[in-house]
Amino acid sequence: MSKRPSYDRILYTARLLFFERGFEKVSTDLLAREAAVSKASIYRHFDNMADILRCVTEAEAAKFRELTPPKTETIPELREALVHYGTKLLTFLNAADTMEFARLMHEEARGNPHIGQTFFDAAYGQTQRDFALMFQLAQTNGALSDATHPMDIAEDLMGLLEGLGMVRVQLGVIKVPYVDIQKRTKRAVATILSMHEVIKQTGT
Repeated sequence: MSKRPSYDRILYTARLLFFERGFEKVSTDLLAREAAVSKASIYRHFDNMADILRCVTEAEAAKFRELTPPKTETIPELREALVHYGTKLLTFLNAADTMEFARLMHEEARGNPHIGQTFFDAAYGQTQRDFALMFQLAQTNGALSDATHPMDIAEDLMGLLEGLGMVRVQLGVIKVPYVDIQKRTKRAVATILSMHEVIKQTGT
């Protein structure tokens, strides 16, 4: 049970209103009325509507993110962690709510780049940082080459994982972006590791 029921109610209501009306049409007055809280309560928890959007997006991303960073000191550990995280990510992206929320944010960002930046940082940016931390630990322990920055490796992996699936969905070409998620994730991880793994030389 949450210790901040008003906070949870505000976020829950904001999410519903963003879906129904779009971000720009949701005011603090409307949110306060629909969430049955005072405006003072909203500002006690959040700086502004953009801050609420950030928190809503982070709450969405928390559905697949790991609370505790996994061990990724060795290649087997790293492979297992990447496949686990990548599978959860693509499963999340396959959900109808996720696709609709992403579509909404892309539409809103056309007229308000600040919304786009907020959404990107809370969703894609955080996911990239999660992957980068895994790669950084593996580099520190000599399992991966440190010739490439962990954030760049993370971006490459995300590109391999997501591919053109979400683009096809947004264009109406397909209904669900990813079919064989496990196979796709393992292929993406194997590709990244083959590019950056340090091959230990053994004596003869």
